[in-house]
Amino acid sequence: MLFMLTMTWPTESSGEVGKVAVENIAKAPPPHVKRLGLYLTPGGDGMKAYVLYEIEKGHVDEGFKEVNKRHVPYFSIEGWRYTIEPLLSVEEALPLVGL
Repeated sequence: MLFMLTMTWPTESSGEVGKVAVENIAKAPPPHVKRLGLYLTPGGDGMKAYVLYEIEKGHVDEGFKEVNKRHVPYFSIEGWRYTIEPLLSVEEALPLVGL
């Protein structure tokens, strides 16, 4: 299952976010959690980052907890926010609408 984590922070917090990110990226996730990409974009009131994670079937609960745990060190950074969303492929979504 895929999860997209979206993080935002004000530009003035970028140094702190960068320090935590370097430490976080250096720690490999467990084998059932794969980081597929990290993408950044500036704009608006600061920065936005997207991180895609793939969690193996049978490990979704523990993988979801692991993904969230990896982002706890950011909590003390002024203005840092995040959301995490499950993503469905077209094949997974079509049965939800009866197709």
